[in-house]
Amino acid sequence: MSAAAVIILRRKKFVRRFKELGATSPERAVPFAEVGMRRSWVFDRMISRGVFVATGDDRFYVNEEAADAFLAAQRRRVRVVGGMLLVAFVIVLLASIRW
Repeated sequence: MSAAAVIILRRKKFVRRFKELGATSPERAVPFAEVGMRRSWVFDRMISRGVFVATGDDRFYVNEEAADAFLAAQRRRVRVVGGMLLVAFVIVLLASIRW
């Protein structure tokens, strides 16, 4: 599995885990230790994008609107890159047939 795929899966897992714990508002924020995942730069990047919000004492909750927008943008990027790779493949294939 590629590194990009691992990152995408990790992002989804973080969001899913916080939703499972019900940490969807400041009042329901949970300590990161309860999440059961290793904190990494992936999580920190999602904090900087507003997907996860810190409330103090290492407690966080998921901002569902920001998470949905973040994951939708991720899906768009994957589709665009996939489309570009497909076009490149077709061009190479057609070029090889002409020779």
